[in-house]
Amino acid sequence: MRRFAPLVPIVIVMSLLLVPAQRDTLAQCATPSLFDTQLLLVTQTPFDTRGADAPRSPNADADKVTVFRNATIYTVAADKPIEGGLFVVKGGKIAAVSGPDNAVTLPAGAETIDLKGATIIPGLVDTHSHVGVYSRPGVAANSDGNESSGPVQPGVRAIDAFNVDDPGIHMALAGGVTTANVMPGSGNVIGGQTVYVKYRGRSVEEMRVLGRSGKTEIVGGLKMANGENPKGYSRGKGVAPFTRMKIAALQRETFQKAKEYKAKLDAGTKVDRDITLEPIVEVLEGKRTVHFHCHRADDLLTAIRISEEFGFELVLQHATEGYRVADVLAKKKIPVSLTLIDAPGGKAETMGLLEENAAILDKAGVSVTINTDDSITESRFLLRTGACAVRGGMSEAAALRAVTLTAAKLLHLDHRLGSLEPGKDADFVVLSGAPFSVYTRVEQTWIEGKKVFDETTDRAYQVGGFALPAGEKVPNTRLRWPGPIGKPGPKDLVLDGNSDELKDAVAIEADHIHTAGAEQFGGLGGVIVVKDGKVLRVHFGPATVKNMPVHKAKHVTPGLIDPFSSVGLSGAWNIPADQDQDESSDPNQSELRALDGFNPREPLLDFLRATGTTIVAATPGRQNPLAGRGGIFRTDGATTDAATVTAVWAPVVNLGESAKGKGPTTRMGVAALVRKAFADADAYRAKPPAAKNAKLEGLVPALEGKVPVYFVAHRKDDIQTALRLAAEFKLKPVIAMGTEGFRMADELKAAGVPVVVHPTMQRAGSSIETLHSFTGNAAALDAAGVPVTICTGYEGYVPKTRILRYEAAMAVAAGMDRDRALRAVTINAAKLLGIEKEYGSIEAGKVADLVLYDGDPFEHATHVTRTLMRGKVVYNRDDYLKLPFERRVLPILGGGTGAGCCMGW
Repeated sequence: MRRFAPLVPIVIVMSLLLVPAQRDTLAQCATPSLFDTQLLLVTQTPFDTRGADAPRSPNADADKVTVFRNATIYTVAADKPIEGGLFVVKGGKIAAVSGPDNAVTLPAGAETIDLKGATIIPGLVDTHSHVGVYSRPGVAANSDGNESSGPVQPGVRAIDAFNVDDPGIHMALAGGVTTANVMPGSGNVIGGQTVYVKYRGRSVEEMRVLGRSGKTEIVGGLKMANGENPKGYSRGKGVAPFTRMKIAALQRETFQKAKEYKAKLDAGTKVDRDITLEPIVEVLEGKRTVHFHCHRADDLLTAIRISEEFGFELVLQHATEGYRVADVLAKKKIPVSLTLIDAPGGKAETMGLLEENAAILDKAGVSVTINTDDSITESRFLLRTGACAVRGGMSEAAALRAVTLTAAKLLHLDHRLGSLEPGKDADFVVLSGAPFSVYTRVEQTWIEGKKVFDETTDRAYQVGGFALPAGEKVPNTRLRWPGPIGKPGPKDLVLDGNSDELKDAVAIEADHIHTAGAEQFGGLGGVIVVKDGKVLRVHFGPATVKNMPVHKAKHVTPGLIDPFSSVGLSGAWNIPADQDQDESSDPNQSELRALDGFNPREPLLDFLRATGTTIVAATPGRQNPLAGRGGIFRTDGATTDAATVTAVWAPVVNLGESAKGKGPTTRMGVAALVRKAFADADAYRAKPPAAKNAKLEGLVPALEGKVPVYFVAHRKDDIQTALRLAAEFKLKPVIAMGTEGFRMADELKAAGVPVVVHPTMQRAGSSIETLHSFTGNAAALDAAGVPVTICTGYEGYVPKTRILRYEAAMAVAAGMDRDRALRAVTINAAKLLGIEKEYGSIEAGKVADLVLYDGDPFEHATHVTRTLMRGKVVYNRDDYLKLPFERRVLPILGGGTGAGCCMGW
């Protein structure tokens, strides 16, 4: 349904000549103007979307004019940006957007801001968020998203739980999000009423905005859900629903009651007020949109079936398998709000995830928006999430619309926001560069002409550290840009596959070879020659290659090495059958070996190969103080033995919240248990008894200095506990996760302790322990001289694993040198794991694990085109793209390289 802007009185002034003006003629380069130089001045506020009860206050800045010049402006009303454009704001509204060829007369006293080539885009609109109802930090006191007293909850309202002091609001502004649809969770069949907000104001009433469809006021949305989440409501309660059938039945029953209730009201029959049915009546009257949580294709169609039965407007939220029914959605004009995650799995419904979903739906003619489902993906990373859609084949213009204008249309707010057009609210974002580049920062966010975020003063909400003690700030990490310094080889080199040396060899030609060795990131192009699974030579500069197979790429890196992962022990389905990372029988599991639980056929290993990860250090999970010993595995092995690099490696010691409750209930208790275990093992190795003790045997190699100990800790005090324990027992500590490592960088450097840094996009404030999470942690520790690697860690929900390349990329965005970031996931990780003689860099004699890319490896829109392991192609994007969409999904069982090169099929 088309949404029309309300009719309001306007005055069109050709060049503001009615205002005493100073001449400021702007000459710009020749690019066709998208708008003429008319300034559209709003003399009466359009339809007030603050809500009937919102306080009114006079606008002190009603006559203020602010001019932003020398900007690249993405209006979203057109696909191409305006270069060197002029953007004028008056009284909280957009007064003009000028093309480069025009002279604009500005009024006297106008504030002029030279953006020096920066980018302006509309404020981002998040069509699915839980900011405010699941406040940070993620503790029980802040958990107000799912009302669990019953499965059907239309009467509950997000507005009554919205916390205006949630730091997530400022984090969203730091990501350029200005408007959001804040919803209850998906644990209920009908979860309650959503509220549309702009992130400004002192109360939710001031934040609330109302939509408009024709002459109808849109008061918000209604959250509904089907599939596994509402089925989960019944677990342990003995209360329906247990099946998808019952979910639909409960929904239909409720709507039928509301339909009958409405009929009585329409007929003038006196009835008692029913606040549980009132919002359903609003849905039936077109005043409220149903936002329907659904993943599987059949669940999407069930939602449509119910909407058609009762005649209500529908938005499909998540729509993970939308690509399977794209033609149906297009024909029925059903819009989707997609949650784009980096990896499939975490629950059965997301196993069908495809990064091409947004592009497929957009091409089919479906209205597509992209959301955060904050904190599944964080609001401060919404543009980065949009880049995932670009990687999947969506145009940048369509992806930008998906988080601005199309999103505004879904909320019926496009009459006042979503694009940069005269008369609309001055909600906009100033970026340092192109919208979807990983290197681009949000510099400023404005709502209704007022700056609500500035990275110079509010940076802590963008990178982390907003809750640090007074006077303590996160380090000021800055991005560095090294140039290419590779040394060219002889220009007349000929590589002939018919020669004895090169017989059966394979060549890789690349514009940039990043060896992770002597050359810095951005190294010169050349040729890598591979033979018998090893790198034979690396040549920088031109060469003639003949009589041998050749793979071509823009960029090549070594295979990526994840120094702390749960993949192989924790599977994609996230069901008991594939979860082997945590043994719950005893808090001391020192005898356990990841080797004995590692599943080389785990589908996620196929996915990791397709994203460039070739080696993982798989470790037991987070629930036990002494979790067991990890192992180092290749991602291409058909059997555990074939995958094994190092069978048994470092013991894992968990400190902090995750280790409490499985025996010890305090941090003191956890430390005491760990100390006793190491003390007992020390005594055991001094005087070995006649009978062996497997638990103590598991700790002896660490006490003898043969292997390090992974101390997994977030908080500064827990990291200090790890150092204390290591000193007491003369251990070689490695700090894993190390969320607050930046707070004690000097101490870590002095101790010579390496840190395996948490995923850069770790959810800040998802727990008390991650409240100080800092995206620049890796950069700060590296700059301080602490040995740093980057990991994916452990994920308990969706996505079931993070992707190492993307996490390293975000470390670069947060200020880590690109060369250092690459080393952190290649050669430095190999050194930490003790496998650097064979792995981690592109050097003659090393194993030929190589990753080929079609662009900058750190850009999120870049694809891995080939992954080679031991010189053989284990992933080929060309072959992948030949598969039907339904065969591109994660396989039920991983196939290893023996099953082909394409995701195990």
